[in-house]
Amino acid sequence: MFSKNILVESALVGTFHFYAYVFNNPQGLIGFGIFPNNGPDPIVYFLNKKSNRISLHFDEEMIIQLCERSTFTTTERRLLFKKFLDFVIRLEEKAADIVFKGAKMTYLSNSREIVKYKRMYIHCKKGLSRQASSQEVES
Repeated sequence: MFSKNILVESALVGTFHFYAYVFNNPQGLIGFGIFPNNGPDPIVYFLNKKSNRISLHFDEEMIIQLCERSTFTTTERRLLFKKFLDFVIRLEEKAADIVFKGAKMTYLSNSREIVKYKRMYIHCKKGLSRQASSQEVES
């Protein structure tokens, strides 16, 4: 279970309210993540796993669930994804400055995974694979 320590900011995007927290993961490592509807797990997060190397993680199963629940049109989804991405990019800069100062960080905006999830969300079809697992991207 993630221990949310400091609420940094929140934003309403579509029908989801996303909360950005500085947290400790179950192993006690410091991270920064975006929690949909203030739930127990982040949809995307940065974690200080190795000394001065911050890794980027996605919860693909949660992303699939979000996609499948969405009732928005393709055009609306494009706008919502852009709003979500703008929110996360603005906050990852805060995280880099406040939480991970001086560390080498993998930024969401530089991640190839974000393109995959953008396409998945915008063009979502019901019944996506439930065999997805959390994905990790390291620099």
